[in-house]
This record gives sequence, structure tokens and C-alpha cells, in this order.
Amino acid sequence: MTSANATVIADDLKEALRNLVRSVVVVTARHQGRAYAMAATAISEVSMDPPSMLVCINRNNAIFDAIDAGCDVVLNVLGQDHEAVSRACGGGRKGDAKFDIGAWDIAAEDQPPALRDALAVIHLKQANILDHGSHRIVIGDVQSVQRPSSTIPLAFMGGRYLQLEAACHVQ
Repeated sequence: MTSANATVIADDLKEALRNLVRSVVVVTARHQGRAYAMAATAISEVSMDPPSMLVCINRNNAIFDAIDAGCDVVLNVLGQDHEAVSRACGGGRKGDAKFDIGAWDIAAEDQPPALRDALAVIHLKQANILDHGSHRIVIGDVQSVQRPSSTIPLAFMGGRYLQLEAACHVQ
């Protein structure tokens, strides 16, 4: 495939993927005493035996150093009232300032930060990795799951946040 063809296919794929409605998740990690966070929609369940999930991390993201070091990660599934958290962690803020927005539990020096009022807080221990293109695909075994809130999820589609109807929420 030529470089020009790859660029056209990549552009077409980006447009096609904008049609997928996805829950918004903030991925967190801790490495050498520093807390990291990034907003993500590229996550998925892998298996229930063992319980596992995957997350795709761009090598250019600051959290990549923690991922590369094999650190545990937490998937914080956001509710509809967490748009500001997503924006802060999606590039709106840098470093520790990301944790100024939202109710973060960041005190534990040996644990990734967790959003106290997230829909779900899923703690993953890295089990397998696959490097592909600009990203690292991390498959993590689920260590724990907390469900602190039962609000409606924050969704993302077409480059914007969606407010889902209450009728869509399944408890």
C-alpha cells in the first residue's frame, strides 16, 4: 500500500469511527510517584475467564511512560456530569492540574488515581501488550471493580459529548 493510499484509508477510517457511540473513560496510572490521566474511548472487554479488558495508549501521551514501565492502570468510567473531567484529562490540562477537576482519590502513593463518583472504577494489572503503529494495546487482568455511582454514562460520538436519555440507563 502506498503512503498516499494509507493516508486516504486512515482519513476514511477516522470519519467512519466518528459514527460509533462510545462511553468515555479516564485511564489513570502512577509511576515513580507521579499520577497520570488521559481520556479514552478505545477500551473494550476481552474475556470473563479471566476477567480482562484492553486499552489502547498512544505513545505520544504522557501516560505512556507508566504503561511502558508495566504499571497498573485504572479505567474510570465517566457519568454524564463528568464532561469537565474528560476535557481536563483529554488535553485541557497538563500534569497534576488534571486532578483539580473532579473528586479524585489520589492519596495512595502505590495506586493509580480513582474517581470517587465514577460509574465504575476498574483496576487492571497488565497481562499482555501488543505494539501496533502509533499505539500500545494493553490487555489487563481485572483486579477489582467498584461501582460508586449509578448515573447515566457520558458518551462521545462525532467529536462531541452526548447526553443520553435516562430511559437508556440500565441499572
